[in-house]
Formats: sequence, structure tokens, C-alpha cells
Amino acid sequence: MQMAQIVGGYSLGGADLLRRAMGKKDAKKMAEERAKFRDGAAVDGLAGSKADEIFDLMEKFAGYGFNKSHAAAYALVSYQTAWLKAHYPAEFMAATISSDMDNTDKAVIFLDESRAIGLTVQPPDVNASEYMFVAVESKKIQYGLGAIKGVGQGVCEAIVAERKNGRYTDLADFCRRVDPTKLNRRVLEALIYSGALDGLAPTRASLMLQLPNTIKAAEQHLRDRQSGQNDMFGASSGALTQVVHIDLPTAPEWPLEQLLQGERDTLGHYLSGHPTDPWKEELAQLSTCPLGEIAVRYQPPKPRKNDNDDGNRFRRGPDTPWTIAGMVTAVRKRGDSDAFVRIEDGTGSIEVSFFGELYQQIAPLLTRDEMLVVEGGLRIDDFSGGGFQIRARSASSLTDACRKHARLLQLKLNGVKPDFVEKLQHALAGYRGGRATVVLHGYHNQDAQADLELSEAWRVDAIPALLRTVRALPGVQAAKLRIVKQAD
Repeated sequence: MQMAQIVGGYSLGGADLLRRAMGKKDAKKMAEERAKFRDGAAVDGLAGSKADEIFDLMEKFAGYGFNKSHAAAYALVSYQTAWLKAHYPAEFMAATISSDMDNTDKAVIFLDESRAIGLTVQPPDVNASEYMFVAVESKKIQYGLGAIKGVGQGVCEAIVAERKNGRYTDLADFCRRVDPTKLNRRVLEALIYSGALDGLAPTRASLMLQLPNTIKAAEQHLRDRQSGQNDMFGASSGALTQVVHIDLPTAPEWPLEQLLQGERDTLGHYLSGHPTDPWKEELAQLSTCPLGEIAVRYQPPKPRKNDNDDGNRFRRGPDTPWTIAGMVTAVRKRGDSDAFVRIEDGTGSIEVSFFGELYQQIAPLLTRDEMLVVEGGLRIDDFSGGGFQIRARSASSLTDACRKHARLLQLKLNGVKPDFVEKLQHALAGYRGGRATVVLHGYHNQDAQADLELSEAWRVDAIPALLRTVRALPGVQAAKLRIVKQAD
């Protein structure tokens, strides 16, 4: 603005209008302003070419520029936050997460950063959590109840306030003591799914089973308390303070997938595990290495001898071939021919790009929660800050990859019952005709114990659905695949 005023003869108001036009990238307006700037500069004898050069510099700066006071303020804040993060990491990260607690995407980034710098994040807990995230030790952060979707600030503060009268012992105790005007079934379900009530029952399935009766008991307790019944001498009836005992049934825990889905729905991310956990061994056999180990194992190509020292020596040459396997967590499509997909495996994540014909072939697989095996070129993506990226050359579902490469299904048995063989036959029936041999480790009857290899007639398609089925059979301690990646 000062350059426009002094060199181009603008008034301060006119200079501000020029600044706005530059900020909006208004080409028509900028052309008008350029002519105006040239005319103003010519009054003081400045050549048109020089005026254009100055105007070009101003326009380039307008693309993204800081004035000195702005830059100084940023520098000071950067210094302060870096100092806090270095010397008080738990307190700093707890405050940072709390500041964006309602923005799940940002909160997840900050949680990942907390773990990356060596902090432990304790799961949400009605007997330990506050409304916000707090540092409970120098290297430990307690999850904030306010970050649970569907649980408002009022109920969080009511939970914390009542906890001063003693820890909650079970779900009935919790429902009876917390302000019932703030605690409803929807909130209770969110607390269960997030894991915040894990300390009140053996399993989350138990908590959900107990929920209807505990809600009824809490409502009855509230009605008794509000009735104001007094005895003939004006004293409160003992029935008012008596706690009615109710049965709290228990149930086996939900499958891992259901547990994790509940966490993602209420917290925005997985906390107690990862959906790839049941398939870790299979993913490891299909991939070059876990995603979290890429940074350690990656060896960039050496610079070529004829490269100059002008920056070309940092070129990485052809992409390094790599195979990765994991679950799709995000998909960003560009038109009808390109897609950028985030894949993670519980140890790390990576962006994979799909272009052209390959994208058209596998587009139906590029959906959230799909398990993929991708082969492609690994490179460092300098544009996005130095992270790794893979440009896909081929891709398949985990099911198709196992079907193609699995050669052995190993079942480790422990204490099978007489009807085991019949149940196993039924479980394998829908998968017969594949490439994988079935081996039973530790099979025994009344006379002997042995490892048995089933005949070729019982070869199967050893895919994840079959693994899930046989792992649920009574007597099966473990089910594993042996995968051999070789050209057919």
C-alpha cells in the first residue's frame, strides 16, 4: 500500500482498494490497476518498464505475504509453543487437544502426535476423566469426556462433580447418582461404546445388557426421591435412602470389529485396537513391511554421477518398488480417473495414488474399511512435507490376495470334542476347491495325538471369511495362513 502511494501516486484509500484486488486475484481489476500505477509512476518520471517490474513484485507478494508485525507475532508464538512442548509435553498436548476437542479430525492428529513424542493417552473413564483432556503425569494424558460424541459438557461436569462423593462402583450406581436430567439412554450408550464405562462391568456387552434395568431402577429411585414421602413425625422414610438391589447380568465381550466400530462412532478413531489386528500375520506376509517401518527400511536411490550440485543430485530416480497392505480409511477422488487413498495398518499410514486404467479397474474397492494389498512405486512426497507416498501399479482386495497366494491353512487345536470333525467339515464345505492345504496341529482322540494333513479333496480358498469361521470353532486355539508370493 505504501509503495502504491509513493510510487504510483495512489491515495491511501486507493491503495487499500488495490490491496483488495490483489488479494482476490481479480485479473480484470488488476489490469486496470496496472495501467493506473504506470500513469501515476510516470508523473515522477519513472519508466513504464520499471513501473511494471515494481507492480509485478507487488503482485507476487500478494500471492502470500506477511508484513513484519505479522511475522514477528508468528515467530513469538512459535517460540513459546515449542518451548512448552519441549518442557511440558503432557500439559501442552492436553491443552492443544482440548482446544480442538469438537473437531475430530484435528483431535486425532494431535493424539497421534502425543503418542509419537512418547506420551501415553489413557482411555476415557468416568472414574478418572475430566471434561477436557488433562495431564495426570509428566508423560501421561487422561482422555477428556467432552471428546465423546453425543456427550455434552453439562453431563460431563455432572459426572465429575458427583464423583467427589466416591468412585462409581457399577452401572446401577452410576445411573442412580448422576443427575438424571442430563443422563439419558443415548448418552449412556455413547459412554459404553467409547469405553468410558469399562471399569463398571467385565465387558461392554455386559453394560449394554444391564442398561434397560439400570435405567428403570434409576428412574424409580428419582421418583421416590421426588415424592417427598415423610413418616408421621416429619422425618424422611428409610425407604427413600434404601438402595434397591438389581441383578447385573454379564455377557461375553463383543467381537473386535464391533468394539472398534463403537469407538470410531463415538471418538472418531480406534482406541483399544485396530481392525487390521485379526489379519496382522496375513498382512505381514503379503507386504514388504508394516507401514510404521517404512521410514526405517526405505533406502533412497543414490544420486547419479552426472548430476550437478544445483539440486538435481537430490532427485530420487525411479520409484522404489514396494508392496503395502492395510485398510482404507479415507478416499479423495479427482474426476473420473484419479483417486488418492489413505491406507493404515495399525502401525502407520500412507497415501496411495491410483490413476487412469488401474483406477477404473479397482474403483469399487476404493471404499472406507476395505482391506487392500497394493504394489507400486514408493517415493518421498516432498510436496506434502516429506511423507511417503505410493503410486499404485496393481491392487487387489485382501480376500483375492489370500485366495491367490495362500498355500496352507494351519489350525492349532486344544481340547476338541467328539463332534469337532463334523463341525469342521461343515465350516470348510463352502470354501472347498481352492489352493490351500488344511493341516490340523494337535488333533487327538482316545488313542493318540498327531498332526494331520487333510487330503487334496479338502483344499480350500483360504480367505479371511474362512479364517473368521474356523477361529470361532470350539477347540480351535489359532488359525493361520502360510502365504507364498510367487508368479503363477
